[in-house]
Amino acid sequence: MRWHEQYLGKPWKHNPDPPHSFNCGELLRHIYRQYMGYDAPLVLADTRDVRSCIKDVGNINRYANFYPVVVPQDFDVAVLSRGGFADHVGLYVGGDILHCHPRVGVSLDDAFALGVMGWRKIAYLRPEGLTPCLQ
Repeated sequence: MRWHEQYLGKPWKHNPDPPHSFNCGELLRHIYRQYMGYDAPLVLADTRDVRSCIKDVGNINRYANFYPVVVPQDFDVAVLSRGGFADHVGLYVGGDILHCHPRVGVSLDDAFALGVMGWRKIAYLRPEGLTPCLQ
């Protein structure tokens, strides 16, 4: 079993209880704590409010120092945009995106499936100085 498979199917919750339930930001936060030893600040967005999500995703560098990358690697942050606004985050995993959404919970989707859900633009960010430990 690959490391990410244990999260698939976990439910989305506005007030998540990792590792039993998540929202998109808390999934990212939990995985970074678990696999990189990095305890990111609490997610500030009201996950039921798209404007709040847009504001928080736009301020992603408050969680760590990220820099943009063109060719993503596992554990890079995927910033997903629809309608020109970034409002969702996930993690790059082997060509797909691991993310948590209210309708489906935690899932692993390719770019086509994400486009069908409305996220037609994906930008990738890598955390400066953080390296995953999968042991």
